[in-house]
Amino acid sequence: EDVKGERGMFFLDVFVKALKPQFDDDSIDRLNYYYTPMLLVIFSLTLSAKQYVGQPIQCWIPAQFTGAWEQYSENYCFVQNTYFLPLNEHIPKDVDGREQREIGYYQWVPFVLGLQAILFYLPAMLWRLLNWHSGLAVKSLVRMAKETSNVKAEARKGSIQVVAAHIHDALTMSSKMQSQANLAFLHNGTYLTGLYLVIKFFYLIQVGIQFFILNRFLSTSYNMYGWGVLTDILNGREWEESGHFPRVTMCDFDVRVLGNKHRHTVQCVLMINMFNEKVYLFLWWWLLGVGIATLFSLLSWFSAQGRTQSRKNFVSRYLSAVGLIERDDVASDRTLSKFVNDVLRTDGVFVLRLLAANAGDLFATDLIATLWRRFLEDEAARGAPLPSPDAGFTENLKQPLH
Repeated sequence: EDVKGERGMFFLDVFVKALKPQFDDDSIDRLNYYYTPMLLVIFSLTLSAKQYVGQPIQCWIPAQFTGAWEQYSENYCFVQNTYFLPLNEHIPKDVDGREQREIGYYQWVPFVLGLQAILFYLPAMLWRLLNWHSGLAVKSLVRMAKETSNVKAEARKGSIQVVAAHIHDALTMSSKMQSQANLAFLHNGTYLTGLYLVIKFFYLIQVGIQFFILNRFLSTSYNMYGWGVLTDILNGREWEESGHFPRVTMCDFDVRVLGNKHRHTVQCVLMINMFNEKVYLFLWWWLLGVGIATLFSLLSWFSAQGRTQSRKNFVSRYLSAVGLIERDDVASDRTLSKFVNDVLRTDGVFVLRLLAANAGDLFATDLIATLWRRFLEDEAARGAPLPSPDAGFTENLKQPLH
């Protein structure tokens, strides 16, 4: 038993470590692949303990049954399902009528919750398997940015140099490789953004699948389970009438005595259903909240990354904050457009948004300013004429990199 317990703890430890947030995404993604699976795992372990350590079912048995018979009856009824009858209805005489009223979900609740947790993690796994093909090491960049975002200025500047150099080199190489037909879709400047939006959409579909699993598994008559149960509770309609998560059920089993088969019908109490009802009611509303948050997050990212002006406004906000560009200057706007559309492109701005969301505005400001100065130096080295030789651009070229 000790060895089995150690193996179980080892498996749980590995599973929890696999669920830790990676911060190469936003808070709504972590709500989907980290907090929701952790919640499901907690529910699964709690209900497993109640089922396999506690006493999930107790049956009212005939007086002639011995202790061993009582234990057999309860084990049989828990494994083979019970059926629900309102207290004011008679027990059907035919077996088919009883089987149609069977409830068989309660034994499988911990396993289904575990399956739901795994399903929620799949989109995140897909994101991490595919995002590195863009050439941008998103996970490493965000980790480095988070580790140095609040330390001393000198250490932060060194990290900014490393992150800026990687982004600059990756974007430059990606732009050069775009001409290769077999790699065009990976290096067209939108691969990473498109993949992220698809993963967001998968999270949204995932919530819909979870609602479908929940309703099919519980076999309820409600189209909107959580709302229906909550309405029942508010209206004083208890499980005795609705039949959802019944506490008192019936069970039939056959035993052979001296070669003759005898059928017994016993009444059982399913205490586990008191917990199941609360868990699934909470879970339904939790899924609804996750679905709404994911939908708004998807629309927000699509709006922010799908429009050129939104990407320009994002970069411009940081550059104007440190006086590197002037918002109303035509020459600044032209140069900014070239920087955003031709150098950073959609994926570059996407990575900068992730870094700003996870490492803070201070790190993002210094990083964008560093990339901006690299861009101006590259333009000057190529002899490309800037839109205007005004003082602002001259000062930008003269300022050294951090």
